[in-house]
Amino acid sequence: MISAISAADTGLLFLDGFGDAISISAPKIDVNVLIDTHFSILQATRARFSKTEYISCPGCGRTLFDLQSTVKKIKNSTSHLKGLKIAVMGCIVNGPGEMADADYGYVGAAPGKITLFKNRKIIEKNIPEENAVEKLIEVIKRGY
Repeated sequence: MISAISAADTGLLFLDGFGDAISISAPKIDVNVLIDTHFSILQATRARFSKTEYISCPGCGRTLFDLQSTVKKIKNSTSHLKGLKIAVMGCIVNGPGEMADADYGYVGAAPGKITLFKNRKIIEKNIPEENAVEKLIEVIKRGY
């Protein structure tokens, strides 16, 4: 709740260019929650990047894999990569357009097949879904 209220109260100011830091006083809230809230607001408003950013579609009838579990696996493997944007898109129809500003993209291409992108460039096509998360990690490590 503190995150939503703080973001609503301060987010617009950052989006309008007023400020580059934030300090929230809430003595009854755990300090780690406050710190995470500070950095989350700054990142959401593009004032400061301190963690990996994930872009994902909501999923629809064209989604070609289990989107939620895949996002979870990718987050578990990449959340330490500060400032990186990773998109996880369910299908090849809208995925490439929706992930256009991501550093890396993981997009469903066909049933059981994934296409990996770096920026807007296709890196590898038709990767079997069961190997695709590991392949994405390899591509990120190589910096392709």
